[in-house]
Amino acid sequence: MISHFRHWQYQTPSPVLGYSLAVLLAAAAQMARIPLHQPTLMPHISYVPFVVLSAALGGFGPGLLTTGMCILESMYFATEPIGSFRVGDPRLWGGLGALAFTGLVTCILFDSLKGAWRSYAAAAAAEAQLAREREARQRMLESIIQNSPAAIALLRGPRFTFAIVNPAHQAMVPGALVGRTVASVWRAAAPVIIPILNVVRNARTVYHATGFGLQVDRGEGSPVEERYFDLSFVPLSGPGGEGDVEILMVAIETTEQKRAEADLRAAYSQLAAIHSNAPVLLLVIDEDFRVREANDLAARFTGKDVSALSGLPPGGALGCLSALTDPLGCGQGLSCGQCPLRLAISDTLTSGNRHDGIEAWLPQCVGGLWRQRCLLVSTTALKLDNLNKVLVCAQDITERKQAEVALARQRDELQRQAELINLSHDAIVTADANRVIRGWNRGAEEMYGWTEAEAVGNVMHLFLRTGGCNSIAQNGEVFSREDQWDGELEHIRRDGQPIRVESRQVILRNAAGLDIRILEINRDITHRRRAEDALNRTVRQLESALAEKTVLLQEIHHRVKNNLAVTASLLSMKADGCGPEAKLALEESQQRIHSIALVHEHLYSSERLDRIDIGEYARELAQGVYSASGGENRGIGLDLELDPIELGIERAVPCALILNELLSNAFKYAFPGGRTGRILVSFRRPEPGCCELAVEDDGVGLPAGALGGQNKSLGLRIVAILTSQLDGSLEQKACPGTRIVLRFPVEP
Repeated sequence: MISHFRHWQYQTPSPVLGYSLAVLLAAAAQMARIPLHQPTLMPHISYVPFVVLSAALGGFGPGLLTTGMCILESMYFATEPIGSFRVGDPRLWGGLGALAFTGLVTCILFDSLKGAWRSYAAAAAAEAQLAREREARQRMLESIIQNSPAAIALLRGPRFTFAIVNPAHQAMVPGALVGRTVASVWRAAAPVIIPILNVVRNARTVYHATGFGLQVDRGEGSPVEERYFDLSFVPLSGPGGEGDVEILMVAIETTEQKRAEADLRAAYSQLAAIHSNAPVLLLVIDEDFRVREANDLAARFTGKDVSALSGLPPGGALGCLSALTDPLGCGQGLSCGQCPLRLAISDTLTSGNRHDGIEAWLPQCVGGLWRQRCLLVSTTALKLDNLNKVLVCAQDITERKQAEVALARQRDELQRQAELINLSHDAIVTADANRVIRGWNRGAEEMYGWTEAEAVGNVMHLFLRTGGCNSIAQNGEVFSREDQWDGELEHIRRDGQPIRVESRQVILRNAAGLDIRILEINRDITHRRRAEDALNRTVRQLESALAEKTVLLQEIHHRVKNNLAVTASLLSMKADGCGPEAKLALEESQQRIHSIALVHEHLYSSERLDRIDIGEYARELAQGVYSASGGENRGIGLDLELDPIELGIERAVPCALILNELLSNAFKYAFPGGRTGRILVSFRRPEPGCCELAVEDDGVGLPAGALGGQNKSLGLRIVAILTSQLDGSLEQKACPGTRIVLRFPVEP
């Protein structure tokens, strides 16, 4: 049986059997994974035994067939994406390469082993040929090792000394490596590598690692840097027998790949950050006209979550009322056929055309509030997963459009104001901080005679030869302190004629508070000043004439008062030589003359020569009559309620005479036989346009109808005549004594 086994070892089966066995072993390798495990970073490990078995049983060709089929099975069933020969994770290519390399090496080794056994069976006759074949195979293996892009080395001995090193490995570390130990070559990585090598040697197990990070230095004085490798440690039997183990070290550097992956992840993170924080709305639309991706700003724009936008049509995702309210959805409304957003997306989907700068107004409802929003839209065609999609970039420019409308209105308003400024007859001039003229309206052209082109660029006060009450420096001090100056200036026109202007100057500042313009508005007041000067001269002449007339009237009133006083004195002298009845009549006349004289005395002593304060006059007259009648000695009291009311002389004199008559009668007839009492005199304005004079006493009383009787006294007849002269009325009111009320109209 041993002989049969040895025969199997060095005999290669027929091709049909060998390749059939290879196919069965490849199928068995996949069946061994049922149930299918989750994909791993080392999907090839489970296939290695079957590759080795196929190489051992079938030889080189079947072993390679099994290796190729296992690689395809690993790509299809054990790597992402499942069910596809595409490898999603680039790192898995290293594992697949290691599997291929392992299969290749295994096939070569087993094929060589079979050849060795065949050579051993052929005995001495074939020994020379076997040596030549072995040497050829050795050279082939060395050639493969020497020309392999992978770093390959053979380690021997307990200290893992480099016995064979290929150029790829030699290029990683400067200097000769053969004869040196791993600890001396890979000093920084030795603490990590040596324990793994010990395990491989002691357990005689293969070790594979992808993306393995090692601290590597390139020699003395070189910095330590982290490098990444796909590592394989394969235990091999050494020439020393069963206990002699050599380790085949295969390393493929993947540092650049790792860095590229890190850069890719960083770029993806940046792209994700840009996608989330971009100041524009981003939507990805598929061929079904549905949103597949949206950024955070699009969600905030519509007040929804990002997940809620997925699957919606563009109008629904953007909150368009036409899309939300129409039962058939987006694109079915009456206005959807002309929607610029929908038309641009459709054109980009069908023809791939790019659209930029499209303005689309959408009726939108967010939070129950209806509003019209304007979006600036661009569309770009995308090809993702072999599917046509559209990237929609939209920016909300509603505020900008509103600002443009407001700016247009403001521009129109400024244009109207500019037209009004040009229509003004006032000279409106603007200058910079150095008073250099920058603006000159038509009113300035008409006033001064220079055109705008001639005036602009000149210094204002030098150009107009400004003069005035104050110096330019004094005006400038006030101007800089108060930001405004008002006053009169003298300017010289183009024709040399001086003009006088009423000027207002204002500093115009910008948002930073810096002086940027001086606005000066000048109004020609030359003719007005001349008219005012002429008017002032006339007023002064009139005031002089009025003063003369006033002095004259005062003198007239004074002389009338003196003449009346002389007349009263003559009557008094005449009364001294007459009988009692005549004397009484003359004294009454004297009192009447005195009341008239008192009016003229008030007129010439007041500021106004045509009116007197009747209240003040009545007070003085009543007190005079009270003293002349001996009221205090008779025990008669006098009460006065007099409002300060002014009356003209034509009403004051009759009113004074009536008051004199009524008071005199009250003192004469109201308190006979030593009777005491009180007399009340009141003068007031009960209503606008009417005055009321009342004399009331609590004496014996006047018989009813005495005012209208035929036998009334001279005084009452005088009162009646004067009342008629005043267009007034005289009434006797019921009271405990006598109350006579005079009412007459006056100017309000």
